Amino acid sequence: MRPFSALLGVLALCACAAWLAVAADTAKKKSEEKSSTKSEATKPVAAKPAANKPEVPRPVAAKPTPPPQPVAALTPKDTPVAQPAKQPPAAPAQPVPAPPKADNNVLNRSTVKLREPSLDEKPRITTPAEAPPKDVTTSNRATTRTMESKESGEFDKSGEEEDAKAASRASKSKGTATTSSDMAGWELYRYQERDYVSANSIHKFYRFNNLDVDGNNVWFRSPVLVMKATLGSQDLLINNIKFVLSDPVVELKGKPCFSRLDLCKLIDPVLRPSYIGSGSTFDTVILDPGHGGHDSGARGIYGYEKDFALKLAFALKAELERRGLKVVMTRRDDTFISLSGRVAYANKIPNSIYVSLHFNSGGSSATGIETFALTPQGASSVYGARSVDAYSFNGNQRDSENIALATAIHASVVHHFKFVDRGVKRARWYVLKGLERPGVLFEGGFVTNASDAKFIAADNFRSELAATLGQAILNYRRALQPR
Repeated sequence: MRPFSALLGVLALCACAAWLAVAADTAKKKSEEKSSTKSEATKPVAAKPAANKPEVPRPVAAKPTPPPQPVAALTPKDTPVAQPAKQPPAAPAQPVPAPPKADNNVLNRSTVKLREPSLDEKPRITTPAEAPPKDVTTSNRATTRTMESKESGEFDKSGEEEDAKAASRASKSKGTATTSSDMAGWELYRYQERDYVSANSIHKFYRFNNLDVDGNNVWFRSPVLVMKATLGSQDLLINNIKFVLSDPVVELKGKPCFSRLDLCKLIDPVLRPSYIGSGSTFDTVILDPGHGGHDSGARGIYGYEKDFALKLAFALKAELERRGLKVVMTRRDDTFISLSGRVAYANKIPNSIYVSLHFNSGGSSATGIETFALTPQGASSVYGARSVDAYSFNGNQRDSENIALATAIHASVVHHFKFVDRGVKRARWYVLKGLERPGVLFEGGFVTNASDAKFIAADNFRSELAATLGQAILNYRRALQPR
């Protein structure tokens, strides 16, 4: 059994690292093919008179700078990629529900309060040594509670960062070793009412070649995968792609430790997407262009967020259909659709995933790409209240698929365009809470930043962004197929 277990581990590592590689190969080839044929960038639709339009730069993917370790967010080209399993015969086509109706009475909506969910503990299960990580949240008991809408502007994280540093300092001499039958073979510690696992256990289970602690930095290394964490920080880099953890990394009994929540809800599904067990059979993508109608979204230098989001959605629709997927859109024109209407419509589409398309706003210096998945039960959101939300929502039933989809999209876009990586983050946006299928919210740059805005307003940039997103969605579907 030992050789067989080792072989499975190696294959799993290669597979999980390789699925991120697909984005790089496709992006690089596409960039090379287009470099000789691209025309001048289409000038943006300016909010000001045409005479004041600045020249729009031609968006070209920056050439990657080879790092000493495996390339950012991807595995080397020559890494073998497992072929996808043969798909079962397609089910008979089902009628697509009518698009959600425009909400013309937004001032007279009432909020329905639903009962709170039961918080019964999940029963423990006895497993053999080196058991896979076990999720202890009650995501399977999801509920639809009142949900907040997407907030605009930048969020000041300085307070959270200070809290994380203080928690790390306080933890160095604390923490109680514990055991758990459903995590046999793992070093578990109890600290501040949470379970933590040692970095050494993660190193062994995922077969990293090396585990090194350099000051406050914790490095996990293998030939195709490099993971870096920092004591007292919630930032985690996996092949140079940024993720924001639910809890800071702490030192317990002299050992770097990660929260069990982060292990189950982020690290494991990102490193082993083929073990998620569902989500790869979708044939339809629901595109949700943010805002619309009287809700213009962010006001940018060259126009409104609602218009750019709709244009990107149409470009992405064409790319996905060219790749053989079906596409439905929550809106096709400048119409206002309520948040609840978008969720209700998405939940009627079978065999689907959901992608909400937005562009960001903030101070003039704010720039970059960020992608959101729903915050797991028991964790605090990046935006909004810092208090931990103990309740589970409909969208939490798809936590693993959500973070895998966010990873595929975010890694592909950051790698292709070399924009500032603001990270794969967690938030309880209204549209993500109520979903009954995998879903993410993508922020494609800042309409309030002079550089980002020029790209966002250019037709050829949006076309290239749509192609990158289309390939990322196929990468996600392939990565989740069982090996």
